Amino acid sequence: MSPYKKESDIPELRLALGASIQHTAIKEGSDVYFDCNIRANPWVHDVSWRFEDNLLFSNLSAGIIVSNQSLVLQRVKKEHRGRYQCVATNSEGEGRSEEVQLDVQFAPVCKNGAVQVFGVAKQETLNITCELEADPTDVQFHWALNNTVESMEVKKFISEGTSSTVFYTPRNMLGYGALLCWGSNNIGRQKDPCVYRVVPVGEF
Repeated sequence: MSPYKKESDIPELRLALGASIQHTAIKEGSDVYFDCNIRANPWVHDVSWRFEDNLLFSNLSAGIIVSNQSLVLQRVKKEHRGRYQCVATNSEGEGRSEEVQLDVQFAPVCKNGAVQVFGVAKQETLNITCELEADPTDVQFHWALNNTVESMEVKKFISEGTSSTVFYTPRNMLGYGALLCWGSNNIGRQKDPCVYRVVPVGEF
């Protein structure tokens, strides 16, 4: 046996974001590239990718492209946030990279997307809390009432982080309708507002 024969070993893997990507400032809509750097002898015969410890496959409609030692995420969304890892196998065994956490900054969205209904009598004050998801979490809130006639800005509310509570009192029948809540941060303005239907007591 030659004394110069290289030792066989399981693959050593290192996972890195593409060189042009700043790890701390990835915004929704950006393209993200992962590179899986491999050292192995003998060379690997299988490379796979994992997201949150689940196998990841190419899905063009979702913007996910798996190509051996590369992973591309096109037009990333908040759903792409999480832990990524590459795995490679040779005849000696399986090697795994460290997990890399991907954080995606995104404009505010409703934490609970369902329309909620509140019954209240005229001249009674209703407290409604609107909770959003956003990154960064420094959110500027807006409230408005849409009724059958017009849309009116609502100014009596308090906000902290990604949560805002409105104090709303319907004075007459035009005071009933849909209360809309939406937010803005450094990434952009919320596309679809959170909706809270305010109806007279007994109508829901």
